[in-house]
This record gives sequence, structure tokens and C-alpha cells, in this order.
Amino acid sequence: MKRGARQLLRVHTGRALIALFAITMFLPGALLAVLGVRAFHQERRLADQQIRERLEWAVDLAFRELELELSRWQQAVDQAGETSTLGRLPLSQEAARDLTETPGAGVLVIREADGLRALPPGQLLYQLVPSPAPSSAHAPHPRLLEAETYEIRDKDYRRAAAMYRQLLVTARPDDQALLLHRLARTNRKAGLTDAALELFQKLERSTARIGELPAGLLANYEICLIREERRSTAALATEALELYRGLVAGRWRLEKSRYFFYSEAARNWLEAAPAGPSEYQRLRATEQHKLALTRAVEQVVQAPRRSIPTEAGWHLAFWKPNPFTALVLSEHFLNAHSWPRVFASASTEDLEVTLAAPARHPVAGSATPNRPQLVTTRSLGELDLPWLLEARPRHPESLYADLARRQNLYLTMLLLVMALLGFGGYLTVRTVRKEMEIARLKSEFVSTVSHEFRSPVTGIRQLAEILMRGQPSEDRRRQYYEMIGHESDRLARLVENVLDFAQMEEGRKEYRFEPLETDAWLRALVEEFQTQSTQQGVSLAATIPERLPMVLADREALTCAVHNLLDNAVKYSPECKTVWLEAEATGAWLTILVRDCGLGITEEDQKHIFEKFYRGSGEAARHVKGAGLGLSLVKHIVTAHSGSVECQSRPGEGSTFSIHLPVLTGSPKDNGA
Repeated sequence: MKRGARQLLRVHTGRALIALFAITMFLPGALLAVLGVRAFHQERRLADQQIRERLEWAVDLAFRELELELSRWQQAVDQAGETSTLGRLPLSQEAARDLTETPGAGVLVIREADGLRALPPGQLLYQLVPSPAPSSAHAPHPRLLEAETYEIRDKDYRRAAAMYRQLLVTARPDDQALLLHRLARTNRKAGLTDAALELFQKLERSTARIGELPAGLLANYEICLIREERRSTAALATEALELYRGLVAGRWRLEKSRYFFYSEAARNWLEAAPAGPSEYQRLRATEQHKLALTRAVEQVVQAPRRSIPTEAGWHLAFWKPNPFTALVLSEHFLNAHSWPRVFASASTEDLEVTLAAPARHPVAGSATPNRPQLVTTRSLGELDLPWLLEARPRHPESLYADLARRQNLYLTMLLLVMALLGFGGYLTVRTVRKEMEIARLKSEFVSTVSHEFRSPVTGIRQLAEILMRGQPSEDRRRQYYEMIGHESDRLARLVENVLDFAQMEEGRKEYRFEPLETDAWLRALVEEFQTQSTQQGVSLAATIPERLPMVLADREALTCAVHNLLDNAVKYSPECKTVWLEAEATGAWLTILVRDCGLGITEEDQKHIFEKFYRGSGEAARHVKGAGLGLSLVKHIVTAHSGSVECQSRPGEGSTFSIHLPVLTGSPKDNGA
């Protein structure tokens, strides 16, 4: 009971020491990992701070450039006068060309006595301020009024047309366009469409005005009506495209309502055509750009402000009150000419600066689909703009490339150190456990060997005392002497095993190899073992063929190995009192087999039975006396003889141990001599 308690205490103490050692090994590794993670985070924060500083610098630089650009445009407007032209503004040649040639790019408007003058002409679709009614230079001719009476009231188109032709002969140049229009209109009403069409085509090229409307616009519109009445689809599309082209190009100065009337009519004709002209879509897009610019100018004229949102984007306005002069620039023009120059100095290969509306919609520059985590913004409220100036990395991963490389290197080194610590700890713990197990086995070995020594010594002492106390018979005395000799031999073998094991452990074991006649040697070994085992009631069945080949061996060591196998066979066969020894020669090998019908060995125990101090794990095997050295000595001896030892066993069916030794080549028995 005390022995079991001591073993349990040793087990718990060993486990506690191993656990303490593992903690001591891995605690520095864990501390190193924590410090590494903190260093990673610290380096990341430092990199973020450096990137933010670069972004703030870029935003400040872009703000100064934007402020300078706005002041240039405002200065240009301040210097503009009533006689200013677009070419006199401080614009680059490219910017002036874009404002002049690109529809809806921008416009300079100047308030004058007769309304607003727009430069360059044609950028606005309609007049923002109605033109004053033209004063009549002369009263209408009485015969013109009479002709209009026949046309409109009496519907006497023949007489009205005759009077209009007579008036054309003597009419002043200013009345020519009016009379041509009246004559063409009368012919159309009279059903003379060919004559009316010819007159409208002649009037289409006129630059005069009929009342408040251009004669060319009226003629073009009337021609479209005639084409529509005749259902001339192709001709109607051509005339409607000409009408729409003139309206979009600003060929005629019109008020807002009249522009939309004629524009809508032209678009309806073009959209109803089976195959609309390819130019129509381009004109439609141009009209949208100009319409956005016109509406932006309209808002500036009514209530001046710096930024104007329209369906085509944001427009910028610069103005002065007296005389009212305003310059309105479209988003297209700003993106093409202003913003690239403004943001060029602030943007780099890895940083970009953009303008964003309050709802985070980009105004200028390229916006990334996924907003990066690092973005620096600055409000443009002090510049009277409702936007935000934003700076962001173009490729955030490139900014962190060096950091990622360093972190990967640190992580690799940390993992390597942790792996080395883990591997070293595993090997150390395994070694410590192995050594502790060996220490335990050695302790058990000492106890077992002491018990093994005590048994023969006790037997010898008892027999000696019996011989000393009385006068036993001669037969009894001889029996006692044989028993004393047997116990002495047993004690000697135990001592030899221990000494051999000590020499093997220290590497000092020396073998005397010489040719050995195996059949004679085995028969002598069997005879000796039978003499010793007969007293125990054990029989040895040996099968030794004649003329076995010789081997190069140490006779005493090899005898010890076979004796150990036979002793084990006897000890582990409590129910069967017979063990078997066989020998056979196969090719270049001599095989010695020791077989029993005893307890058998499990597969798990077979992996360890040749280890020193190891004993079987079965309950029955634990009651068998032994020190756990026998099979370890057998393995060492056979290996020293360049041979091998094997075990075949099943629990409950016995075991067979095989020693394989190389034969001595050229020996007489080997070659059949």
C-alpha cells in the first residue's frame, strides 16, 4: 500500500515538474508574441499617421491652388467692361478655344441697355431678358391692310395673293420679307402648296425679322408643316433637322417660351421619323449642355451665387454688380481645364485629390469605387462653395507595402521562434518524461533485482543452516548440494546480466568473436538448461539438425541471449510446462527459435518489449518476477552479432522469438563438407 502511494506521489510530482517546465518554456514565447503584436499595431499606427500627414499636406496645397484659381476668374470678371470680348479675358488659348467651340462650356454675360449680351454668341439657347419691342419706322401700307382683310376676314385668297404680288413690286426692302411670308401663307391656304413651298424656301435664307420673330425661323417651320401635310417623311426629317440645328446653334434670338415651342416641335418630328437622323442624338446632347448652362446663367442673373447645381452637373459663377457682368463655367469645362491644373501639384502617383458634393458625390477628379479608410477632407465653405476637398490614397495597399513586408518578416521570425520553442519544448519535455520514466524503471529495477538476489541468497543460507544443524542422509545432502549449486548458478546469471547491462549502457561491452559450431553449442546449451529446469518440472523440446553452418560469435554472450529467451518462455508459461527450441539454416542465415504456449504478448507491448526495464502491461505478466533486462540484453547481443531478433505472439496463444544470425561463409558445414 505504501509502495503504491509512493508511486502515485512520484507520478504527480513528475507531472507537476513537466507542467512547470512547459510554462517556463512557453511563457517567454507568449510574452514575445504579445510584444510582437503590440509592435505590429504601433508600426501600423505610425504608418497611418504618416499617410494622414501626407493627405493633410495634399489637401492644404490643393485648397491654396483652388483659392488662387477662383481669384483668377474673379479678377478676369472684375476687369471685364461693356466692350469686353471673350478674347480679352486672361484665358489660355486652349481654354478660350474650348469656351468658344464647345457647346455649353461657359459664357460671359454683360448687362446692356437692350438686354444681356452673351459671349461667345450661341452658347445660350434663349434670351434671358426680353428684347424691347421694335419701333415702327413707318405706318403699314393701306393696301397691305386691305390684302390682309381679303386673306383673313373674307378668305378671298386669289384676290389677296394678287394684291400681295403687286405690293412686292414697289415694296421697300424692310417689307420684302413680310410680303413674301403673307403671299406664301395665302397660297398655302388656297391649296397652292408648291407655290407656297417655293416662296418659303426663298424666305428661309432671309435674315430679316417679321414682327418679333426671324423670317428664316418662320419659313423653316412652315416648310415642315407642308412636308407633314404631304406626308413626305424623308423631306420632313431633313427640314426638321435643319430647324433643330438652327435652334441649338443659337441662329435665332428667341424668348424662352418660343424657343421651347419650336424646339419641341422639331424634336417631335425627328423622333417620329422611321429612321431618325444620326445627327439628332448629338444635337440633343448639345442642347442639354447648353440648356444647363442657360438655366445656370438664368439663376445667376436672378440671384448671383458661386455654385449652381444643374442636371448636367455643377456650374461655377463669377460676377460683379456694376455693370452686371457674370462668367458662368460648366463642370465639363472645369474638369477639362481648371481642376487638372489645380490638383496637379497636390496629386501624386499614390495620392489623389478630388472635390465631393455634400452627399459624397464626386465633383472633380476620379473617385474610387470603394472608399479607402484613410481620407482627409476639408470644407470649402470659406470659398463660398458647398463642396468638400478630399485627399485619398490611389492604391492604399502600395502605401502599406513596406509595412506589410516588415510585418511579414517579423511574423515569420516570430512564428519560427515559436516553432523552435515549441519543438525544443516538446523534445525537452519528451526527454524529461523519458528520463523520469527510466528513473522510475531503474528504481523498480533496483527493487526487483534486490528481490531476485534475495531469493537465491535466502535459499543458499537456509540450505547451509540445515546442513550445519543436522546430519542428513547422504542422498539428502547430495540433493541440498545440487540445490545450492543451482541457486548459485542462478545468482551468478543475475550478476552477469546486471554487469553486462552496465557495460552495454556505458559502451564498454567487448565481445570475443570466434567460429562457433552451432549444433554442438546448442546441444550443450539444451543439456545444461534441461539439467537446471528438471528440478522445476519444466521440459525442453529441442529440434537441432545435424551439420548446421558455423557462425562467428561470442559463445558466452550468445548463450546468455538464448538462456534469457528460454527463461522468459518458462516464466511466462505458468500453465504449460514445455518450451521448444528449434534451429534451422536458410540461405546465408541461421535461425534459432524459442517457442512457448504461455500468456502471449499484445501488439502494443510488442513495440516496447526490447526496451530496457520494460515489462508487459498485462495483469498476469505483472505477477511474473523479472527486472526487464532480459530482452534488452538479447537485442543488444544479437545486434552486436550483425543479426536480428523478432517476436510473433498473440495473447493467450504463446510467443515465438526468432534469432537470425549470419552464417560463417566458407565454413565446412556451410558448404556441405
